[in-house]
Amino acid sequence: MNDGQKGKLQSWLAICLLVVCVAMPLLSRADQKTYEGSGRDTPEEAVSVYLEGLKEQDIGKMISAYAVETYIDHFDLTAQIARVGAYHMSMIPRMPNSGDLLRGINIEARKNEIVQPILWQISAICLPGQDLSQPLPLGSEYGDEEAAVFVEGIESAFGAVDFGTLRFLRFMPPEQISELYASERNQENIRAQIAPSGADEARGVIVLFIVDDKFCALACDVMRYEDRWFMYRPGGILVRC
Repeated sequence: MNDGQKGKLQSWLAICLLVVCVAMPLLSRADQKTYEGSGRDTPEEAVSVYLEGLKEQDIGKMISAYAVETYIDHFDLTAQIARVGAYHMSMIPRMPNSGDLLRGINIEARKNEIVQPILWQISAICLPGQDLSQPLPLGSEYGDEEAAVFVEGIESAFGAVDFGTLRFLRFMPPEQISELYASERNQENIRAQIAPSGADEARGVIVLFIVDDKFCALACDVMRYEDRWFMYRPGGILVRC
C-alpha cells in the first residue's frame, strides 16, 4: 500500500470514527428502556391501567400508568429547590438532566419512587393491619429457624391472595370524602406542588374495588401533560374485610 492509499484509508477511518462518536448519544438514548405508557384520555382511564396491572400482577403495566420519562423530562429542578427552599439527595429528581447518565439516574429514581408504594399497597391487601414500611423488631432471640418461619409467613400471605379476582366497583370524587379538597386554598396548593413538574393539571382520584372478598379503596393523584393523563403520586390502599 503506497502513501496515497494509506492517507485515504486513514481519512476514511477518521470519518467513520467521527460518525460513530456523533451517533453514540442518539443510540444510547434510543436504547434506554421506556417505563411509561402513552397516557390516557381521562384520569380514570389512567388509574384503570394501574388496576389492570394489579389484577394481572404485572409490575411493568402498573408502572406504565405513571408519568416517568415525561415527568423527568419536564421537571424544573431549579423551581423545586426555590419552592421548598432547600436541597437534599432524597429529592426526586435530585439532579439536572445534564446528559444521558444523569437523566437515566433520574428516571430510575422516579421508577423506584413508584415501585416502593406498590409494595406497600400490595402488603395492605395481603397483610392487612401489618405495616411493613416501618421496622419490625423481632427480638435478639430470633434465630435462623424463627427467621425462616417469619419469611415463610410473608410468602404464604402473599400467595394466598388471588389478585385475578379483582373486580372494579366505581370511582369516587375526592370532594365526596372531604369538602376541603375542592377549596380554593387546597387547589392553589395542588397547583404550586405540580408547578415544577411542568404538568398542566393534577387532581385526586379514588377508586373502589374488591379483591378476594376484601373491599379496597385506592386514593392517588393523576396529572395531565397536554391531553394525556398519567398517574402522578402513588397513594395508599385502605382494606376492609
